[in-house]
Amino acid sequence: MRIDQRRLNWGVFLIILGAVPLAWHAGAIPTSAVADAWRLWPLILIGLGLGVILARTPAAFLGGLIVASMMGVVVGGALSAGPNVGCGNGHNQATTTRDGTFSGSATITLNLQCGSATVGASQDASWHVSAVNDAGHTPTIAASATSLSVTSYNGGWWPDRGAETWQVLLPADTTVSLTSTLDFGDAHLALGGAKLSAATVTLNMGSVHVDLTGATVGRLSLSTNLGKAWLELDSSSNLVGDVSTSLGSLDVCAPASLGLRIKSSESLASSDMGALGMTLAGDSWQTPNYATAEHRANLTVSTSLGSLKLHSAGGCK
Repeated sequence: MRIDQRRLNWGVFLIILGAVPLAWHAGAIPTSAVADAWRLWPLILIGLGLGVILARTPAAFLGGLIVASMMGVVVGGALSAGPNVGCGNGHNQATTTRDGTFSGSATITLNLQCGSATVGASQDASWHVSAVNDAGHTPTIAASATSLSVTSYNGGWWPDRGAETWQVLLPADTTVSLTSTLDFGDAHLALGGAKLSAATVTLNMGSVHVDLTGATVGRLSLSTNLGKAWLELDSSSNLVGDVSTSLGSLDVCAPASLGLRIKSSESLASSDMGALGMTLAGDSWQTPNYATAEHRANLTVSTSLGSLKLHSAGGCK
């Protein structure tokens, strides 16, 4: 029997990619270990070199296995540790705070690399930003009467940039368009009270919790790559959205009174839809009350080597 080397390498990569986060969640691997997994990247080059040297020999498969194994360890560690990956361990903490107001509808852009962020609605008419960097750096904050942009410090070598912790409050009485991009980190968007004409959230390695309870959102776009996302829907407003996950997981929570319809280009198993009593109607899954509900959420879902789970309200914790 001849083994397909490509399939073997992919199999080894995916097994280790899943095993590392599983072991970390079970407490078998300490956070410090998975956080430093990225430091093993030179072994990937060694594996590539062995593949070249051992080409056309019976041991040629060793190079590919080393590359696949190390890629699984590095990416699995990044997926597990989230904001702890490659951000450095600086001790020269710097805090930056800014406040301001908008003159009308506004756009808000948040770009965070390595760290954690909490985004919510303020109790006044102002926006507020507090950012802490543990390596003594400051993010770039640009504001005008109609816009706000916050971007992580991106100078110097990656491990020396420092981990950042953000707290961002949006003005509750202003309609805003929010775009948030998170690389290697953890974010919690508790948007109750916010008025969003559109919200675009992108996660690359890490976790994000988007809670729309009490929020007004016209259009939602949520995508994750090598990460875990929780999305809590609100029953008091209509919503149209696109959600996608690649090599990650997505949990959606919906209150019983909300009419929910999910359309997907992939075949979603009935077991995944059963939590909310979803039934197949044409090319979409929908709750029994979809036609009669006062408010509805229509989601287009895409999963690529990822998973989608539905829960009743309160299940996304």
